[in-house]
Amino acid sequence: MKNEGFLLKGNRSRIIFMAVIICIFSAVQVHSQNWSNLSGGMNGWVYATTVYNGNLIAGGSFSSAGGVAASNIAEWNGSAWMPLGTGVNGQVDALIEYNNELIVGGRFTNAGGVEVLFLAKWNGIEWSDVNGDMGNIVVSLAVYQNNLIVGGYFRDADDFPADYIVGFNGEWFNLGVGMGGSQGQVMALTVHNNELYAGGFFTSAGGSPAAHIAKWNGTSWSPLGTGISNIVYSLASYGGDLIAGGLFLSAGGVSANHIAKWNGTTWSPLGSGMAGTFYQYVFGLDVYQGDLIAAGLFTHSGGVQTNGIARWNGSSWSGMAGGFFNGGANASGAYTVTTYGAGVVAGGLFTTAGSTGCGNIAMYYEPQPGTINITAMPEGFYDPVTNTLRQADQFTLYLYGSGSPYPLYESSTATIDSVTHTGTFTFSFAPSGQYYIGLGHRNSIETWSTNPVNYVGGGSISYDFTNSQSQAYGNNMKQVDSSPVEFGIYSGDVNQDWVVDGTDAGLIDNDAYNFVSGYVDTDLTGDYTVDASDAALADNNAANFVGAITP
Repeated sequence: MKNEGFLLKGNRSRIIFMAVIICIFSAVQVHSQNWSNLSGGMNGWVYATTVYNGNLIAGGSFSSAGGVAASNIAEWNGSAWMPLGTGVNGQVDALIEYNNELIVGGRFTNAGGVEVLFLAKWNGIEWSDVNGDMGNIVVSLAVYQNNLIVGGYFRDADDFPADYIVGFNGEWFNLGVGMGGSQGQVMALTVHNNELYAGGFFTSAGGSPAAHIAKWNGTSWSPLGTGISNIVYSLASYGGDLIAGGLFLSAGGVSANHIAKWNGTTWSPLGSGMAGTFYQYVFGLDVYQGDLIAAGLFTHSGGVQTNGIARWNGSSWSGMAGGFFNGGANASGAYTVTTYGAGVVAGGLFTTAGSTGCGNIAMYYEPQPGTINITAMPEGFYDPVTNTLRQADQFTLYLYGSGSPYPLYESSTATIDSVTHTGTFTFSFAPSGQYYIGLGHRNSIETWSTNPVNYVGGGSISYDFTNSQSQAYGNNMKQVDSSPVEFGIYSGDVNQDWVVDGTDAGLIDNDAYNFVSGYVDTDLTGDYTVDASDAALADNNAANFVGAITP
């Protein structure tokens, strides 16, 4: 814990002002749509994303995330990246939460110093194997009927025979005789209408013909019509239909460029599908705000330029704020997409998302104004006889990131009422997430919340500083009444340098000597007169070394 008032003395207002301008400009320049680079992202490719314990998990082939060392896997807490122990020693291709643990599949042989072949689990503290070693690479995961389903390139799981797909419920079990063909790999898994669907590079399932896609009903495999013409890399449930994406050009004999839907009986395309100059793949699918999101290596969707990510509203395709670009020789695009908070995160190979520079991962969101109702009072303004403030006044509420270095995301100004002690602050650009809130007032110490609050764009939350000293970080408030018990933020920081000291007292003394009155910053009591009562407040707080306390 440190006293930021002394560290930022004389510069704090300028720093905050510039940060607010930068934050607002960044949001405005992309109009109502926005890409966030998630603290710069990764120094290598991102192949898999999921949500675990409320945080975003990203896996791939990288050694750092947001400038922090992270071996092929990292966790985003809303404001900063963190490693998962010492990570894994090879590429991560698949992620899912199962039984409150994170399951990780890929091309690694070690996780957190533990020998594990291609499949591992993370319990939030340490790594371990799931149930022995897999025989080869794991690239797809799902949870079906409370069982973990694993797909990939393997033919066994810890020496248990399994043709490219296997189930786990404490022990390994087969799903029929699995997949077959010249390759057989299961590249995608999902649950749709309470049945398990598998897609990949196979031509049979359960011993019967099934072209690249099949359904498991709990006891047996069945094909989906005549299947799909080439590899399926992604599956999702949308609008009552099963969606498949991949390398193919037809589904069920019908032309379908890399994406198609199955209604339980027949296949049909989603418009004219995807197209590209050199590459045409759909690698990731998810649903965001009622639309289907498709990510991959393509430049156009339904004839519209989309650059690696597009949204389908049930009848037509549209882009998402410009899509992805890569300054290198490799094709740009996304390999994974996951809904997270109020946005959708895509990972892959790209250095720019829209107009935002990034490192192979970015979050798209459409800002929705949200509000925070704050109950607070400056100690000097409070009248214990009437339980009111001597005047309603303007306050500024700041949203800071929940992790070091606690960046400022957005600020909002509102009036706190003299009777209810409450004001409503509206935020237009900040994405949903965890934030410390800092409450500023023209002649009071900026006061932070004890812990980050969960802000939701488009929603409303409340925070009361007055009912307990512990509502302020570092208990940095003063009790101003005993019946009812009320706490106020410290008064006296006239020059807004985050500390009450002799400089503030001098400003008050000068105005008192000159009989200054009206709406002035040196009036700490809110009675529109600068006098000895204001000076006494400042002198007392200066003597007690009152200043801002932040994480």
